[in-house]
Order: sequence, then C-alpha cells, then structure tokens
Amino acid sequence: MKITADFHTHTRYSHGKGTVEDNAVNALSLGLRAVAITDHARNHPLVGVKPDKIDVIRKDVTAVGKEYKNIRVLLGLEANVISPRGDIDVSEEDAQKLDVLLVGFHLTAYQKKLTDYFRLPFNGLTHIFCKNSAKQIVRNTDAIIACLEKNKVDVLTHPGFRIDVDYAEIGRACAETGTFMEISSRHRVPGREGIEQALNAGAKFIINSDAHKPVYVGKCGWALSLAEEMGLTENEIVNVSDKPIRFARGLEI
Repeated sequence: MKITADFHTHTRYSHGKGTVEDNAVNALSLGLRAVAITDHARNHPLVGVKPDKIDVIRKDVTAVGKEYKNIRVLLGLEANVISPRGDIDVSEEDAQKLDVLLVGFHLTAYQKKLTDYFRLPFNGLTHIFCKNSAKQIVRNTDAIIACLEKNKVDVLTHPGFRIDVDYAEIGRACAETGTFMEISSRHRVPGREGIEQALNAGAKFIINSDAHKPVYVGKCGWALSLAEEMGLTENEIVNVSDKPIRFARGLEI
C-alpha cells in the first residue's frame, strides 16, 4: 500500500523548512499525482499565514504547477480551532481562495476570546500529564463537531493529538459533513482503537505526512503499516488508489 497524493505539507510560508517547489519535487520523485501546500493559518503563533499572504502563496503554487506538469500542486491552509463553539481562523472569504481547507487543534493557537483559553487549550495542557476526564473529552469532542458543522472542512488533521476525543462521535460527524479524517503518520494518531471507532461510525480516512521538511513529503510509513495491519483498503482510505477524490468543498482530483 502507498499513498498517491499528500494533502498536508508545510513550507517556509509558516514553519516548514522548504519551498513550494521543494515539496512538489519531492512529491514528484515518489510518483505522487498531487501535493497540497497547507501552511498554518493566522492564529498559529509567530508563523501563521496572514490573509494578505494567501494571494502570494497562490502565485507561487500556480507557477510551480506550470513548471511541473506531471503533478497537481494545490493551495490549502491548516486552520486552527479557536473556540469551543467551533470557530476557526480562516474566514469563508479566504477559504474560497483555497483548493483545500484543513482544520486541526493546536495547543498554542490564539483563541477567539480570553475565556476560551480555559476550554480546549486548558484541556490540552492537562493532557500532557494525564488523560482528559470524561467531561473534558465531551467538551473537546463537541468543539470539533461544532467546527465541522459550522465550516465546510475537507480534512480534519491529527485528531486526538494533544487532546482526547471521542472518535466514534467525531467519525460520525466526519461522515455527515463529508470531511476526511486524517491518519497522521507524523503524530501517529488516531491509533488502532480510534480508527476502528471512527470507521464503524462511517468515517473515511486520508493518510498524510504533515511534512515540515521536503524530504518527509509523501513519507507515511507508520500510517501505511497500521492500515495494512488493520486490513484497511481504498474503500476506507481515499488516497491509496488512483480513483477520483471528491472533497467537501467541491474539489475533485
């Protein structure tokens, strides 16, 4: 089993180490048919992409796509969940400029209101020392579900990283909204149990590298090995075959 496209990679536009071209060249060397440039959105401390930078990145992505015609180079952002009400740091106007929109929880992301820091970020901090309580897990899960219902999201990134969630409930929400749940080879989430719970709830998965260096683009060994051990196929994972992939926001590739 191998992936045919990597829809989660970072560049120097946030805190990756390479350029758009570097990521595309490495993806092409592995025979991938598509790679998405998905740098962190504006509320990611110090490195988040401001809205006025989106057009700059689009020009770069377009130029690289014209130079390397054997691979599709896509523009995306990895947005942050910035409130327990499901708000994110990419407006719908800015999302319209993207090919794909990814969303995930990041512990250090600036929250929408001061009181919001006592919700998801606080739960993320306690998760460092011990598993979140049942009450915290409900709050975390409800925030993610609200995010998927409030925004049209293509990929939910690394669910369960630095925060505990109910994978069955999130899987159900992903199935209802057409959002793909990422199996993150970088962060190694979800694990076997989480995947089984989300799968039983109807979720579809996408395996990504979350590469922050060009050399890691397309490298998803942990996730692919786990998928093979579990007997998952192209019916459950959308980017391990050449079949068309249709995203929630309408892109088909």
